[in-house]
Amino acid sequence: MSKKKIFNGKRLKVARMYRGKTIDQLASETKINKKDLIAFEEEKYKPVVENEMKISNALKFPREYFFQKDSIKVLVESTHIRPESPIPRVEEISYKEKLVMTHRIISFIEGYIKFPEMKLADNLSKYDDIEELATKVRRYWGLGDGPIGNMTTLLEVNGIAISSMNVDKKGSMSFTQKQSIDKVSRYLVSLGNDRKSATIRNFDLAYELAYIVSTEANIPSKKFSKDEFACAFLLPKEAFWADLANVSELEDYVELKKKWIVPISAMILRAYTLGAINYKKYMYLMKEMDKKGWLKTEPLDENIKATSPQLLKKAVEMLIDNKIMNGQTLVDNLENCGLSIYPEEIEILLGLKSGIIAPKSNKKDNVTKINFKNRK
Repeated sequence: MSKKKIFNGKRLKVARMYRGKTIDQLASETKINKKDLIAFEEEKYKPVVENEMKISNALKFPREYFFQKDSIKVLVESTHIRPESPIPRVEEISYKEKLVMTHRIISFIEGYIKFPEMKLADNLSKYDDIEELATKVRRYWGLGDGPIGNMTTLLEVNGIAISSMNVDKKGSMSFTQKQSIDKVSRYLVSLGNDRKSATIRNFDLAYELAYIVSTEANIPSKKFSKDEFACAFLLPKEAFWADLANVSELEDYVELKKKWIVPISAMILRAYTLGAINYKKYMYLMKEMDKKGWLKTEPLDENIKATSPQLLKKAVEMLIDNKIMNGQTLVDNLENCGLSIYPEEIEILLGLKSGIIAPKSNKKDNVTKINFKNRK
């Protein structure tokens, strides 16, 4: 006799947060009483099949998802979301849950393909100043003092997973989580809506690296300037100082941007913190930036295109190309591990092209639609 499946209320709460919905919103969309939804989440009683289907359709999760338990347990150790982030709190929570789901999928794939181990300097100290920390990380990763044209690849090869799930979402900003599975920690970074500009992406990822470094060095976040670390890491003191000898006006920084692939605003800040320009000159240049509208969109931002994350994408392609599994068996195997999610969701989380997991020729509406109004 098969074991009776039991509705998992915790999964309902996770799925609701994953979709960025409040209880009130879900109640309105499903026409299920708010008190009943709360009771389902708290597992005080179980929904009938009709309500299960309504919940499944509204949250865009297969019905099976709500009857599974988490076989891959993820512990979120810390989260970094920028204080200036304009997104609502429910969306912040949604992003966090999506990174947790991404980590679960990575953990499953690691049963077949080995990902780069996290490599971070082990001599980072809370007593180091920002220049020392930036230099230590550069040296540990074998970097010289020249420009870093591709922060995306640099972080990926050093074991930091990057998701592009939010790159097309207006208002989204990059953020980072430190998560662990079976006491093995990993940092996961979600890119923001950076217009796919290499200069913006490089700085955003260096900013997130600042959070990672401060966490590893046990430096309180409020006492650590992530902007200054990003500038110090991307623009090494001696090499950048030499270039500043030929820079005076704003247009000169545009030329310098071509070399360093870093925003002009960041280079001006770096010039000021190094003492190459005084506060008066710094404020003058920033006011000029504002007059020209460069604080919103800088020159060259649209011309220098960013590299997309490749690690997660390539891992899935290797599984398929080497005939270890195809898209459907990947979905089936994840379901067997307690992760019943639609193929399209996997493609979004891992930055895959549409159709790699769910072939376009076979695509159907995955959501089961039932008209309950006509039921008697």
